[in-house]
Order: sequence, then structure tokens, then C-alpha cells
Amino acid sequence: MKRYMSCILVVMCVLTLGLSAASSSVIIQSPLYSRADDVETSLSADNSFVGQLGLSGVASNTIDEVEVSERVIRAMSQPDYPMTPGDQLQLTYTDANQMKSAVVQVSSSYKISLPQFGSVDVNGINFEQCRTAIEDLVKTYLPFSNPQVSLIHVGSFYVTVKGEVTRTVQVPCWGLSRLSEVLSYASDYASTRRVLVTGYHGETNEYDPYAALREGDLSQNPFLKAGDVITLFPSDTTVTVLGEVRRPGTYQIEEEQTLSEVVARYGKGLLPSGDSRNFTIRRYNEDQKIEVLSVPDTQVDSFILEDFDTVFVNSFIPATKAVSIEGAVSFEDETTTDMISSSRKVYYQFYPGESVQKMLQNISSRFTSVSDLANMYLKRGDTIIPIDAESLLLGENVEDTSLTLQEGDSFIVPFSQLFVHVAGGVLNPGTYPYIPDKNAQYYLNLAGGFDPSKNRNGSFSVLDKDGNRLDTDSVIPPESIVTAKLNTFQAVNGLNLATTVTITSLVATIVAIIVDIASLSD
Repeated sequence: MKRYMSCILVVMCVLTLGLSAASSSVIIQSPLYSRADDVETSLSADNSFVGQLGLSGVASNTIDEVEVSERVIRAMSQPDYPMTPGDQLQLTYTDANQMKSAVVQVSSSYKISLPQFGSVDVNGINFEQCRTAIEDLVKTYLPFSNPQVSLIHVGSFYVTVKGEVTRTVQVPCWGLSRLSEVLSYASDYASTRRVLVTGYHGETNEYDPYAALREGDLSQNPFLKAGDVITLFPSDTTVTVLGEVRRPGTYQIEEEQTLSEVVARYGKGLLPSGDSRNFTIRRYNEDQKIEVLSVPDTQVDSFILEDFDTVFVNSFIPATKAVSIEGAVSFEDETTTDMISSSRKVYYQFYPGESVQKMLQNISSRFTSVSDLANMYLKRGDTIIPIDAESLLLGENVEDTSLTLQEGDSFIVPFSQLFVHVAGGVLNPGTYPYIPDKNAQYYLNLAGGFDPSKNRNGSFSVLDKDGNRLDTDSVIPPESIVTAKLNTFQAVNGLNLATTVTITSLVATIVAIIVDIASLSD
């Protein structure tokens, strides 16, 4: 009884393992999908002050960065170069048929004194206007003097940068230095939207560096003047926009701006791959804990962003469709993939329009040495389509590269049986492990060689797994059948004689039984 119960338990265990193996499956998603939940880890933004304004890696135009000779060339070629204290000009003119020359300089009060002619006020005017004013003044006293004015040296000055800065500093500048070029001393918590410039005489103007550098409004990026004091303020509302937008980054926005305004103005709108149906917001609540909010498209025009919000614009992911791959495939977490002995099933979620070849490349790590890739096939409804996966993976089969996946496709990967059958007139017929690059004689030797009582001349034949006859000297493939011919009297006629004796004995036994029954009835 105990033995009987033990047998039942063994059978149940085998069935359970078989069912669990048969029902096991793995789902793989095509790498063509961009996973929305990986946006935060795969994307980042430069939230520093210079990063927000796009100043990272931009060459400075302050006096320390520009050679003296280059400054003169730039000033002469720039129509709006503003006259600056310290600028030197050379005036040449004709007086009484003699060529005369004089070097004049712009004073700290923006005046140029011209000997014999007077002075010119150059405050707020550019070089072209200054040249015209000087030439007109000389012509007033010497009508036919043909005056010429050229710039031979440019002046320099200092401005002070203070407020929300790493340190208060005086920065050397020259006439073409703009406001944006001295902002690198700002801390990462300085406002990119409000900068106050106080002139030498106390006049104040407020500027928006973001509008100047990110939106191209040069009126918000003025030339600096001697004695200017630049004051930076702390930042206000700062948000980060990541994902499928044209310009991801960290931005300081105006108060009460909505999600749609921020994505449109600062992120420059969605990319074609962006999902406009739903946005993800990461926010710190009043308890300083992170909340993740989902904002549908119906609320983007009314949803107000707050300080330190992070906006994730997800990729548009079409509805996923899947195909199955079944047979000699492995699971990713298996360590002995070459020893697969039972059928496995893998589901592959494919991207619309994805080809069979692309899928095979993406799951190539699931195939093992027992996967018969050359004889793989596709079941599509009632149709069977052969798939030479081996050629597709090697890039040799160009005809099947255009075959695309369809929902419900089922791929079957047969097992490659790595053995060779040896039968007929050998001492030990049977099945032997396949060894590459061996011919039939190797397997005949494994089977003990020819049996002299059954094979008298060593003749044999070789068939591949499809029944095709192979040359006896060639290297044979797996699943081949090597048959040593039965060509002796004992092998051929001995078998027939034994069969005849057996049949005769059986007939005699039946006749004897009938005679006995007849005698009993008498």
C-alpha cells in the first residue's frame, strides 16, 4: 500500500512541475517604447542660474576676455558702439594746405575737447554720431579742411555686481559689455527675471535677463556704463519642465502661470512624440513630502504651478499589442539556458509597424544552443509561415526583412535535437550525442563497429532528418540516421526463419486445442 501511495505522489509531482513549466511565461516590451515611468531617471535639467539662462559655455565679452586690438576693431565695425570714458580718437584735417593731426579723449564727464574748435558732448551717443558731430564742428571753422575721425583706443571702466551673488564684485568692462555678461557672479538662487541697474547719477532701470537671452529682447540686455551698479534679487517661482518638450530645463516663471502657459512659453511646446492627454506633476506639499499629481488635458489651462514643481511630459505610447514566442526559448533569470528541456513561452509587446527581424534581434538573448532557429515558423491564423530566424539574425535573408508583426502572431521555435541515430548491423545500435565536424564512421565506432554476423562488407547509408541521402564521407548534421546494412545470411534469413518457426508453432498449438475440444465433445 505504501509503495502504491509513493507512486501516486511521484506522478502528481511530475504533473505539477510539468504544468508549472508549461504555464510559465515572460512579457517583454519592445525597446522602441519610451517608458513614461523612466522619465525622471533618464532626463535632467541644469537648474543653475547660468543654466537657466543658457549662459553655460558662452564666451564672455568683458574686458578680461577681449584683446585691446580686437576691441578697437569691434568698436569700429559696430555702428551702435557707445562712446565711453577713456576712448581715444585721432582727428586729421587740412589747414592752410597743411595736414594736421590731434589725439583727443573722452573724459569721465563724456566730453571731448578739441583744441581751437571747442568741445563735443558724447553722453548717450554712439561712435558714428560722435564722428559726425566732430567733423561738423571742424567744418564750421574750416569749411574745406576735409576732417577725418578714427578710433584708436577704447576705454574701460568698472561696474559693481551685488545682491543675490556669490560675492560682491567689481567687474572690468568696456563699451560693448552688456548686462548679461556680468551675471555669472549670481548665485543659483538669484532671479533670472528681475535685475536692477542703477546709473552713476542714481537713475534706475529694471531688466528681464530671461526675456533678453531666451526670447531675444535686446532692450532687456543694455550696454553697461561707467559706475553702473547691478543688483540681483532672490528668485521667485521656479519650475522644471522635462520630457517630450522642445526645450526642457529649469525656469523662473511669473506668478499664477498655468501649466499650459509654462509648457508653451518656456518648454516651447510639445514634441510630436509628446502625450498631450495627460501631464505628471511632482510637487512638495506643506509637510515637505513629495506628491505626484496627474493633470488631464481638460485642466492644463487652469492648473497653477507652484515653486519647485517638476513637470513631466510623457511620451505618447500607443496601445500595446503582443505576439507569443513558444518552444526552445529561455527566461531572462535562468542561469542554465543551454539545458532547457521543456517548452517555454514569451510574450513580446511590439511597437506598431515593428518587423519580425527587429523583434528577433531584441529577443536574441532568449535563444540557446537547443533553439532550432533555421526551422522556426509563424502561425498567423490558419496560415503557417516559415521563418529562417538564423538568416535574419545574421542579416543574410533580405526577403523576409519586410515582414511585420501582427497582433495574435504565434512563433514556434523547435528544439534542435543534438544526437545521431545508429541502427542496423552494428554491435550496439542506439542514439549517441552529436559532435560537430564528425563523419558517419565516428558514430559507427561509438556503436561498437560493424557486427560481422550481420554486416559482411562494412556498407552503410546516411540520411539527414528530412530523409535526404548524404554522402558517406561527409560531415553529418544533428538528427542524422546512420544505418549499417543487414547483408549476411544470419541477419536476413535468420530473421525470416525465426518468424516462420514462430508462426508454425502457433498454428500447431491452435490445431491441438481444436482436436482436444472435439474429443471432449464426443
